[in-house]
Amino acid sequence: MLCKITATRLEEILPMKTLQTVILSLVAVAAICAGVSCNRGASASKGKSVAYSSPGDANGWFLAFSSELKKEAEKRGYSFSVTHAQQNTARQLSDVEDIIAQKPTFLILGPKDTKASADALRTARKAGVPVIVVNRDINGEHGADYITKIYSDFEWIGEKMAQAVREAFPADKKTIRIVEIHGTLGSANTTGMSKGIRKVIDNDARMELVRSQPGNFQRDVAMAAMENIIQSGVEFDAVICHYDDEAMGAIQALTRKGRKMGNDPSRGEIIIVGNGGTTVGLEAVKAGKYHKIVSVTPYYADKVFEAIEAHLAGKKLDPYIRVDDIVIDKNNVDKHMATGF
Repeated sequence: MLCKITATRLEEILPMKTLQTVILSLVAVAAICAGVSCNRGASASKGKSVAYSSPGDANGWFLAFSSELKKEAEKRGYSFSVTHAQQNTARQLSDVEDIIAQKPTFLILGPKDTKASADALRTARKAGVPVIVVNRDINGEHGADYITKIYSDFEWIGEKMAQAVREAFPADKKTIRIVEIHGTLGSANTTGMSKGIRKVIDNDARMELVRSQPGNFQRDVAMAAMENIIQSGVEFDAVICHYDDEAMGAIQALTRKGRKMGNDPSRGEIIIVGNGGTTVGLEAVKAGKYHKIVSVTPYYADKVFEAIEAHLAGKKLDPYIRVDDIVIDKNNVDKHMATGF
């Protein structure tokens, strides 16, 4: 009813000075009402902010993960921001200092390096900002430096990639010569995948790792690495890559040299196995050039925010929450095409 009282009518019943006071009060009430209307349906999370420090550049995986976090944050009533460290530890530490200066309610940290990025945990701890670690591992103390870690099991992924290579060859194949194009040295996902790959190779006398070179999760770096391996004259039957972009670089280099890739080594086809789940990777599987992908899904923002809200509710979280992944090949790739990033 107050909103329907016109200024003309008020002039008839109030002195001018009192009228000005009333009008100012009505404006304030209207602003408050508008604010309530805009936030109607927001949870008790109103006013809380979450910042994500991404370790890498804005590639497909990190863009997809950031987008999922943003959507989940908005759905639950949090403000959200993201920084990308461009694969540079010093830049990430600087990013985190800037983030902490803004006093967010939570920091979601994707560490660039297992050891060096640990300084970011200390920065947040000193400021009293709780941290959830994502993407990969970091050195720190559960309950003090971070409230939980949430990411894929990279050692398991490494094992699955090596097993996919082994299963591609007939049982009477005496030697399976493997090239590894690995990710960034010092990162926990690289360490985990390399460990898993070697665990399988070391337990199978037929399998031999003939060369391992860095691809840094980048297509051009992996392509150059593959070109160098080919130029060296080393013979190999399979290539294991730590990410789809590396696999695409390896495929490009092999194609330029006239080498065949596919699913049938009896026809002289080199077996390429990797992980990720990018759209181009899935398309390469469908086209028959990329043998198998072990997914590293970016779609787990719900787990991250469930952990945040559990912490707010006073619940103690496990030190590590695993993100489940799957193996994708020609038999199920169509089913997963829509999940490409």
